[in-house]
Amino acid sequence: MKIVFGGSFDPVHIGHIILTRDIKEILGAREVIFVPTAQAPLKDKHRASPNDRLNMLKLALEGEEGFTLEDYEIKRGGISYTVFTLEYLTEKHKGEELYLLLGSDSFLRFHLWKEPIKILRMVKIVVVDREGKLKEVEKYINDKFREYKDRILLLKTRRVDISSTEIRERIRQGKSIYCLVPEKVEKYIKERGLYRE
Repeated sequence: MKIVFGGSFDPVHIGHIILTRDIKEILGAREVIFVPTAQAPLKDKHRASPNDRLNMLKLALEGEEGFTLEDYEIKRGGISYTVFTLEYLTEKHKGEELYLLLGSDSFLRFHLWKEPIKILRMVKIVVVDREGKLKEVEKYINDKFREYKDRILLLKTRRVDISSTEIRERIRQGKSIYCLVPEKVEKYIKERGLYRE
């Protein structure tokens, strides 16, 4: 069993690593596949280039057992649609059960995604609740995806209160991001002068 974890990772931070370590452990997964988006359809333009975000992820995942990086969306370019990525990954990892990892906020907009039903038929979804939205998520599943209930797994994990937005803002204000991102990522951000404007 493998977990697919997509995102802008702009930048990747310690919260991403702690969350995926926890989920990998809880589910007994063999691998977590990190997939940085070229451009997420429901988000503003990313601040760091696709290449910089990919490089930061590479640095963050170094030495993390069972964590791999998939650059399919970056190579493909344009708007990144999860349905296409999952088609590619199910073919690439034939015979493996794939789970898509989503935070509760992202999942509550799942009906707006391209071909959500096709996604649910291809993979199971793990929804991680860190904001106490379990009741809201359960109602949402009943309202929108009742017949796919058995394809959606709800997990409550520890709350790691770090966001990429906060990190970018701290850099812009000249504040420290020590311990919020992996050390090598912090060094890379400084060397490349990212998020300063």
